[in-house]
Amino acid sequence: MKSIIFLSFIFVFFYSCCSENEYDQEKRQTDDQGVVIATPYLWKKLLHKSKIAPNGFIIRPIYYKNGVVIPMTNDDDCMLALIDVDNGKTLWEWDDEFSPKRSAKDIWYYVFMNNLLIYQDGSRSYCLNMDDGSTFWKYAREQSFRDEIAIMKKKYFIFGAIYSDEGTEMAAYMGDIESGETVTPKIRMDFPIDIDYPDGAWGPKFKGGVLYLNNAPDNDHLLIVSHHEVLPDWTFNTYFSLYNAETEEWVWKKQSIIANYYGTFFSQPCIYDGKIYANIGCSIVCHDLATGKQLWRENFNNDFMFTGFIVEDGKVIGNCETGYAYGLDAKTGNRLWSVKTAGTGGRMSYLNGVVYFVGGSVRRLFAIEASTGKMIWKIDPHLLGEDYDAGFRVNAVYTLPAKGNQPAKVIALSDLYAYCFEAYR
Repeated sequence: MKSIIFLSFIFVFFYSCCSENEYDQEKRQTDDQGVVIATPYLWKKLLHKSKIAPNGFIIRPIYYKNGVVIPMTNDDDCMLALIDVDNGKTLWEWDDEFSPKRSAKDIWYYVFMNNLLIYQDGSRSYCLNMDDGSTFWKYAREQSFRDEIAIMKKKYFIFGAIYSDEGTEMAAYMGDIESGETVTPKIRMDFPIDIDYPDGAWGPKFKGGVLYLNNAPDNDHLLIVSHHEVLPDWTFNTYFSLYNAETEEWVWKKQSIIANYYGTFFSQPCIYDGKIYANIGCSIVCHDLATGKQLWRENFNNDFMFTGFIVEDGKVIGNCETGYAYGLDAKTGNRLWSVKTAGTGGRMSYLNGVVYFVGGSVRRLFAIEASTGKMIWKIDPHLLGEDYDAGFRVNAVYTLPAKGNQPAKVIALSDLYAYCFEAYR
């Protein structure tokens, strides 16, 4: 056993000391189509202090001041680290979860209030002080909640079940950010009383309920509520409603997104230029924020379950499980371009007209021109000097604009390293 640990240490030490020299920093490689498959990096950081171990995922980029949060390991311990984007230096480390330290740190959703980061993991809630990496508060609750989380002023919302003789529903529970006090049900939906609700994983007579909350831009008391109701044959009706949190009244309610749908996969909506964008199943939809009415719906041959979509520069850009990325006109939903990519990818990030993400099925770092769909990068970490059987992970890709004498940057994680590249120009 000791020899295995020693060899693991030597292996990681070898990579940390030697592998950077194996890659010619002046060398840029392209494939037959002119797509960049290797490019010089500004710096790289080893993610494991002694031996390689699962370290978790951060699905959406977490930025704070001049740093980004990444998952790392120390022996069998998993932790979060804030690293300096200019040089990769670790600014602080955090591993104060209720679960064993060896448990991978997975963060799907989070919210910020000033210097506080809040995220939910089942029955456990965490609030970190981002200035020093200390635990501001943490709670192990008696019931489990979904990972989704939302914020309104000094309150946060998480989503859990309410059980009663009438059935089981999902509600938005509200808690206080500064204290982390036990959350209480706050936003619930009205369900038809004459439906024979089916039993399901959430409990008997499962009705459905609240899926997401989004803040309405420029109106910090208005919340866009995504919700659904279950029909007897286990199909779903899914809706948007607009809720006034100050008056506790609905501005408008139950504008249909999709009806009689088998399955409810539904990514968190995006608000852009007075419109609500979402993907549900194999469709991307657009609704008017003022009224909730659906403006368009575009259907595809598969879903956007993993990579999702973003809205930038008047375009909706998503990577479908067909293995193609699509660009749509945000006003009309018309398809502008498509390009072959990869399935099972990570979430998309955007900077200066370029979309970046990791294609999970091929484990490459993609960069696509948002206006045309032109493929720019498909970077292979093996061509950067990694002999280990590694690829880029579907962790978040971090994009940083130019600042002072520092160029714009893109940071992506392989199984071994965090790589920092100069962004495409």
